[in-house]
Amino acid sequence: MNKSLPLIAALLSLIAISISLMGRSDSRPNAAGAPSPSPDLERQLGRIDAELREASETIADLRTRIGELEARPARSSKTASPDTALEQRLASLEEQQQELKKFNREFDQYGIVSSMEVELVNAYSTLMDTNQPTSNRLKQVGQLKRYRHFDEKALIAVADIYAQTDDFGQKGQALAAMKGTVVTPEFRNQILADLSADVQAGNQSARFRYYAIEALEPMRAEPAVQEWLTHLARNDPEAKLADRAGQALGNNTEKPAR
Repeated sequence: MNKSLPLIAALLSLIAISISLMGRSDSRPNAAGAPSPSPDLERQLGRIDAELREASETIADLRTRIGELEARPARSSKTASPDTALEQRLASLEEQQQELKKFNREFDQYGIVSSMEVELVNAYSTLMDTNQPTSNRLKQVGQLKRYRHFDEKALIAVADIYAQTDDFGQKGQALAAMKGTVVTPEFRNQILADLSADVQAGNQSARFRYYAIEALEPMRAEPAVQEWLTHLARNDPEAKLADRAGQALGNNTEKPAR
């Protein structure tokens, strides 16, 4: 119940008493021998009397409403004011946060998760650091992918490594890291050019050729891709790579006897 309602009711009662006394003083008969009021004064007194009656009716209505409010039961928690509901929600969230912190402390009491988080942050930073050796940067990819920290920015960094390095082994590592991503026409052309360079250099990197086959497999219907896959299936010195190229083509390529 609102604590101010009894005070308002008391004030209204005092106002009502004052109005009642004023009405009585205005209704008293004139003293003997007193002159009769003028017409203007009569009109003013009539207006005042009407205003007093209207005020009395208003006060009576207000007192009725106050009585109804006082009779209402206290507001339950289900109908709490917006401010009260917000305070309760904040308190609940704070309690949940404290419980979560306690759970994390108990779950990772030996610091294993915390150490892993530090390692992942360091691995990500190393991959993105262009001042680091390329081989060191590429070593971080496996850990980042294992724990799902290999995001779009990391993918772009690996693609840049592929474009900048002349080492076919590192190109193979980069293709392995990008496995499953969409190969653009520009990147396809770059892979085909690198395949040509690797073969002309004496088949330097089996890793590179293997992941090049996997990257090109979704585009095997394209003439340039089909030509290279056919060449690898028939001529690659590594039997497993030749078989993989044949699989990419659908095993429809005749291979020379080995």
